[in-house]
Amino acid sequence: MKGSKKLPKCVAVYDKLFKLIKDGEFDEAGKLPTEPELAKIMEVSRMTLRQALALLQEDGVIKNYHGKGNFITQPQNRYGKGLETLKHPVYSALDLAVDEVEIEFRIEPPTDYTTKVLGRKSPVVVFVDRWYKSKGEGVAYTLSFIPIETITEEKIDLSDKNALLKFLEETSYQKARHSTININFSVAGNFTSMKYTIAKNSKSWLLEEKVFTKGDFPLVHHKHYLPMENSHICIEIK
Repeated sequence: MKGSKKLPKCVAVYDKLFKLIKDGEFDEAGKLPTEPELAKIMEVSRMTLRQALALLQEDGVIKNYHGKGNFITQPQNRYGKGLETLKHPVYSALDLAVDEVEIEFRIEPPTDYTTKVLGRKSPVVVFVDRWYKSKGEGVAYTLSFIPIETITEEKIDLSDKNALLKFLEETSYQKARHSTININFSVAGNFTSMKYTIAKNSKSWLLEEKVFTKGDFPLVHHKHYLPMENSHICIEIK
């Protein structure tokens, strides 16, 4: 049409990137590919790509952290990637990119509460604290209860915190046949977390999760605290 203007290339790239982000086509941790990789994917020059990224930053879709790259600030909306998917719910529901997980554990006798949630009275229970951090700040917290039977059966080396973390974050979900999650509202997240203030307004989601592999007893029981201002609850109905 006479007098019509061609859409600027950077705007076209912006539209493509925005759709990819909305559809959850990038890193689930929220990090975009490097600029050279993105320029290749978009089939544009680095200059055009940077203009599109600048527009995305202006609109609050992404944020650039010097030396680390570009991170998505809005929750992704990938089909089938909400809480209905068998995976770690902190990463499914938290809107911020986690760049560090701090872990501590202690071995204690069972309590009436752990006996109730684990469905059995184990000789001892491993209590595991995990603080999820973004740029040095605590942004979520998980308290896990592991019966000693799980430690023995899964041959978890408690002298290796990285091995324990990998089991809780990855292996247990890979082995799981199903899980159950109860969603509650909590104002005790900051108090429970102790080391870090995870919720600025003290309001958190509390996701109580049991992970099962076989039988009637859970492999592990989790209490995930996610601040409402930095998280979302999404369940895809199919």
